[in-house]
Amino acid sequence: MAREDDIKRIKQAAIMFMLLVLAMLWAPVAVLLDVVVLKHGMPEHGVTEISQETFLFISAIIMYLMAFRLNHQRGFLLLVAGLLLSMLLRELDYLFDYIQHGFWKYPVTGVILFSFVLAAIFRNSIIAAMADATRSYPFAYILAGLAVVLFFSRVFGTGSLWGAILDAGAGVQATALVKNSVQEGLELLGYVLILYGTVMFARLHWQTDKQLSD
Repeated sequence: MAREDDIKRIKQAAIMFMLLVLAMLWAPVAVLLDVVVLKHGMPEHGVTEISQETFLFISAIIMYLMAFRLNHQRGFLLLVAGLLLSMLLRELDYLFDYIQHGFWKYPVTGVILFSFVLAAIFRNSIIAAMADATRSYPFAYILAGLAVVLFFSRVFGTGSLWGAILDAGAGVQATALVKNSVQEGLELLGYVLILYGTVMFARLHWQTDKQLSD
């Protein structure tokens, strides 16, 4: 019986691994579609950017649903959901620019403050839930995705780095396109990891919650 359970677990892990691989491959495909197929560079309304916003939106919604359902983790999950929603609003800065350049800062500030207020109300469900997340392997994917989006993509996608790599002979326009392609592609990869980790995190906790209720 134990052997059958182990084989079933290995099969599930293999399936999840293949799904992760396929999801990660969407990042270079999206960049290819924007730059090579559609030939419009890396615009705010391109396949890559829309994919980023879609993945962030789904991740934030899942976290809010988890916060609504899991009382013992509500404070922590509201903070995570607020972070993801803030990142989504930042990605949509081009829409807020129609109101005023840099207007995205105001809704983002509002979301952050509101998240802190909600977390303060449910403060008893923050520390223990956060400690539990550090022991959860799905949450490691979320942290890896955040690291890629917030830090690695910014550093690896700097114009000066790719200007030096391509040399001045490549031209400013070509350097900017490569820089944007690399940075946005890496950001999309990060959002894939965040979404994957979020789905796995929710699945793990909903299964645990169901077992406890049964």
